[in-house]
Amino acid sequence: MRYFLFAFTLLLGCAQAGESQAASATARGFDEQWHFNPSSKITVYRDQWVQRNPPEVHVRPAENGSAAPKVLFVPFRVTQPIENPGIIGYSTARTLWQTWLTMQLFPAMEFSGDDTPYRRDRAVALGRARGVDMVVGGFVTYILAGGSVGTSQMAIQVEAHDTHSGQLIWSMAQAGMIPAERTTDYFLFTTKTRTPSDPLHAIVQAMAADMGLEMQTWTSGPRELDEDEKKDRERHQYLFGPRDPVPAPRHGASEQGEPRAFR
Repeated sequence: MRYFLFAFTLLLGCAQAGESQAASATARGFDEQWHFNPSSKITVYRDQWVQRNPPEVHVRPAENGSAAPKVLFVPFRVTQPIENPGIIGYSTARTLWQTWLTMQLFPAMEFSGDDTPYRRDRAVALGRARGVDMVVGGFVTYILAGGSVGTSQMAIQVEAHDTHSGQLIWSMAQAGMIPAERTTDYFLFTTKTRTPSDPLHAIVQAMAADMGLEMQTWTSGPRELDEDEKKDRERHQYLFGPRDPVPAPRHGASEQGEPRAFR
């Protein structure tokens, strides 16, 4: 009842103010908007987020790794028959690289955009030639591009090799989905969901963040949240459920300086 009185009062105030536009007032939250119009229902817009399970870790190192390895990223190989697979593999690997740069996962990370799609032996050889400690590549095993209104799905497998020994030290797989837009009508209001303008990028970024957390634990151990971060996370999860932020930089990264994309 209180919510109804609040909505009615707000609508009445908008009407008295002479607002004539379709969205006469907007209250913006973390990822949703409320549009009020005196002549129609209240419309609540909520942004879709990536639905996914935790990464499946097939291979992981038995011991903690070096805190300062040099890492080389190469374009992914698309295993599904589609048009322009090279573009998909390139953009997927680049999004992974950019996300891990944002997380400050390693102090030196290079993206080799001119290289051919990922092949294990070639990637290791290229990493040795570049003088890096680890090379990261992978596969796009499934892709469904639904655009800005349809359902989009993507599955990737990420592999990391030690360039000195040639050994596979990491292998992770994950799939994600952003559902199609949906409208639900209620008596007093309507809810509408919205998909991102580039849903495939959003899916890859969310999965890259999940896999980055696995790497983060390997290089520097679990990151301890401060009190403000814990409270913010609790409030956000209570109000809106899980979303897809890129995790904060690994603990101690500020002491080692910003990561760089070396050439």
